[in-house]
Amino acid sequence: MLRIRSLKNKKIIDLLFESNLFVVKNQIKVSRDNGKENPPFFCISVPKKCFRRAVDRNKVKRRIKAALHNLNINAKGNYLVIYKSLSIMPYKEIEKTLSDILNFSN
Repeated sequence: MLRIRSLKNKKIIDLLFESNLFVVKNQIKVSRDNGKENPPFFCISVPKKCFRRAVDRNKVKRRIKAALHNLNINAKGNYLVIYKSLSIMPYKEIEKTLSDILNFSN
């Protein structure tokens, strides 16, 4: 099980947003830097443009955090997860997508 820690450093978040190195699958984009933090830090972004209601944005964030928590991967560094779909995906689909992306990027 992967321990989830929130990324709070605004400079690192800005660098991850400006980075052109994204892995995209099923409308989920993931960017990472090569930090040595273990366990890794995660920043989850659900744009207000996609979901106007905060209840829906928070639901998607909870599903992503739960999926990341249940993954069995060896990840290091800082990650930025951006959810770009206009509909709420089922938990199993989010979990499979994140597993494929994070196994690809490591």
